[in-house]
Amino acid sequence: MSKLFDKLKEADRQRAGMQRDRIEAERSAGQAAQAKLGEEKRGLDMARERQAAEVELRRIANARAEAEAKAARVVAERQRAEAQAAAEAKAREEAEKKAAALAEGRRQKEEEAAQHARERAESEIQAAAAMRERAAAEELARRAARERLQAEQRTLEAARERAAAEDKLKREAEARTAAEAEAGRLAKERKRMPRRSHVRAPMPRSRRASPPRKESPPSATP
Repeated sequence: MSKLFDKLKEADRQRAGMQRDRIEAERSAGQAAQAKLGEEKRGLDMARERQAAEVELRRIANARAEAEAKAARVVAERQRAEAQAAAEAKAREEAEKKAAALAEGRRQKEEEAAQHARERAESEIQAAAAMRERAAAEELARRAARERLQAEQRTLEAARERAAAEDKLKREAEARTAAEAEAGRLAKERKRMPRRSHVRAPMPRSRRASPPRKESPPSATP
């Protein structure tokens, strides 16, 4: 009987060891899957950041090319205006040298030159305004890039916190499963153990206390 009990205990120990090994293997597989998921997520985040950076670089390059083209157009217009003003000034000098009879025409040409000068001043003002607008647009682009980077950082931190919470919940579930398995094993062991009888065995008849005998009263003598 004791050998059978020892065999049962040995089988229980082996079964408990196999169960612990299985739990450990499942835990290792879960940790490996979690690590692989984290690596894939980091790779995806890096790809997204690289794609966003490439998009931002293309946008900055396009904005720079447009600004340079606009500046080139402004410079060309300024050169044309200056050349035209120089040509008009030369023509005005030649007209002044020709004759005083052409004073009215000279005044008209002077008015035209003044008009051109005003237009040139307006074009310069417009160029300065365009440069200010370009600087404001670049500042807005930099601010938007900073805000987008901050938003991406907040998203990454939230994802990390969510992954840590999921890992904690998983560990708690595994601990609860192990505790339930241990409780079930203990309950099975208690069921296998023989129960002790709490009923008291009857005493043998020889040990039972006999009731005391009643003594007869002494007889009265006449």
